[in-house]
Parts: sequence; C-alpha cells; structure tokens
Amino acid sequence: MATRGTDDDSDPAALPDSVVDDLLEADSRRLALSILDERDRPVVVGDLAAAVVARRRGVPESAVSDVDREAMREELFTEHIPKLTATGVVEYDSMVGTVELRRRGIVGRGRA
Repeated sequence: MATRGTDDDSDPAALPDSVVDDLLEADSRRLALSILDERDRPVVVGDLAAAVVARRRGVPESAVSDVDREAMREELFTEHIPKLTATGVVEYDSMVGTVELRRRGIVGRGRA
C-alpha cells in the first residue's frame, strides 16, 4: 500500500471545518470512520460494511445478512469511499480491497 509523503496525513486540523462537517454528515460514513479508528488497521470493505450495519442495528456482525452487507458495501463504494479518499482521510487499496484510516481524530473533531 502506498504511503503519502506529507506530514499532515494524521492531522485532522489540516482539513477545514466545513470539509469535516460534510464528511460527518452521513451516518454511514461517520460510523465507518469510527470503526476504522477503533480497528487501527486496514479493513476489508465487506467487513467494514458488515460492521457499519451491525453498529447501526446494535447486533453482532455475524447477524448481518449477506444482502444487507452487500447493500452497504455498494453504498461505501459509491458514496463514501470516494469522498473519503479525495480528502485524504482514508486510503483504499484496490489490490486487496481494504480501506485504511489516514487521518485520526476526524469523528471526535466533529462532535465538539
């Protein structure tokens, strides 16, 4: 996985408040960021999708159906991952299908 050459990758303050607010506006995106922050490692997009659905419903990830997992996976790919990669908040590795948080503190910053 490629790494970025800038020093501000992990600094949420490097993003304007309006960008952070926009990123945190969508519940699914906010949950995904929170999960990525907790896991502190790259996560397979399908596993992230199951975790988002499970967190939203308050159930174990194993209780998420394949249909619901796939629907959230599609939502992550079409709506959330593009926005998060464009802002440098996450990095998507298409070779292994994982997403990794690159800027920590985004979720906490938005709840101030």
